[in-house]
Amino acid sequence: MTNPFPLALAALLASATVSAQPVSVVPVRETQPNPAVTGGALRDVALWVNPADGGASLLLTAYDNANAGLVTFGMDGAQQEAELDGPVQGVAVHDDFPLAGGSRTLVVAASTTFNGLVAYRLDPGGAERVVRIGIAGFLTGTQYSTVALYRSPTSGRFYVFAGTAGGRLEQFELTGADGGVTGLPARVLATAGGGIAGVVADEETGRLFVTEEGQGLWRYSAEADGGQTRLKVASVGAALNTDVGRVSLYRASNGEGYILVADTASGAFAVFERRSESLVGSFQVVASDGGIDAVVAPVALAVASRPVGPDFPDGLFVAHDGVETPAENLKLVSWPAVANAFNPPLRIDTRQVTDGGTDAGTGGTDAGPDVRPQPLPVPGDGDADDDSGCSCATASVPASALLGLLALALAGRRRRS
Repeated sequence: MTNPFPLALAALLASATVSAQPVSVVPVRETQPNPAVTGGALRDVALWVNPADGGASLLLTAYDNANAGLVTFGMDGAQQEAELDGPVQGVAVHDDFPLAGGSRTLVVAASTTFNGLVAYRLDPGGAERVVRIGIAGFLTGTQYSTVALYRSPTSGRFYVFAGTAGGRLEQFELTGADGGVTGLPARVLATAGGGIAGVVADEETGRLFVTEEGQGLWRYSAEADGGQTRLKVASVGAALNTDVGRVSLYRASNGEGYILVADTASGAFAVFERRSESLVGSFQVVASDGGIDAVVAPVALAVASRPVGPDFPDGLFVAHDGVETPAENLKLVSWPAVANAFNPPLRIDTRQVTDGGTDAGTGGTDAGPDVRPQPLPVPGDGDADDDSGCSCATASVPASALLGLLALALAGRRRRS
């Protein structure tokens, strides 16, 4: 009788090789920035989904440009306006921020000019869609490179996470009762010292995901009293390449969905399961037949699980193109195109109920106001924390499968004997 082990092992290794190759998706649209305003590197993007009219949603982009840094685009790709506040390194957006007794959509940008964080309010129906709150930054003295907003599902308090290229990651509590925005220090999170590339907070699970240069993808508690414990979800050189960018969340119901990371060096986007935090695979955005070129060296990304107007009724993925003339821009891809490129397909879980209006690239949320953190599986449970507070999950699906095949081979040997 033929021993099935070599054949099974060969099939497994072949499938592992195939699954390691990025799948391809095609964009349907791209943004058209004004080169005179947006010349320079595009550093970040936040996607705001208009709860009343998805087609009137906005892309808020951070350009590292002396003329204008915070630039707004519509879903048709056309540039709408630019805030003449100088270079911006990161941007985040969140609905329902309590400001002067009301509720507004808050935008926070990491500004080079103001040497810190600057607050804006979003007014999509006004003469100006983005209006600065105050005359300068509300947290100054530190040059931040990335920013994310978070509303605690247990306390209802608002927070901002801000990271630096030098590896510092801080959390501040935000208040806006007097009409301005104030940030109070909450904690400084432990890092490995690499530059903080991206941050996103998951309000349904109370988790914070951080990409760190030279390290990979980390997970922390997003709560201010969450301590310093962190877990490495994915390392560079393994699931990710050596150069990583921003991180975003595709939020499906019941805590399902995906964590997406811009894998800059490979020109692709890595996909992890939101619950298990295991690697699913990766995808690239290739050139379309309609003349839209491929995405190269992406740093930023955004994704929405909700309908984004008639053109993207089942969700939207936004990819930064780091090599584009005359100005770096964004490619828009329907989420079903991404989901169906995988085998088996990813989830397409478009919720029709309006729950706040915000799906953001690094800092927003589409979680409703009544959600509570859900207990989810923890990769690496049982691993001992090291002195830095890091608990690192190193098991992989292929490794587990190989162990299973080894057990099968040993069982077959015992039967033959």
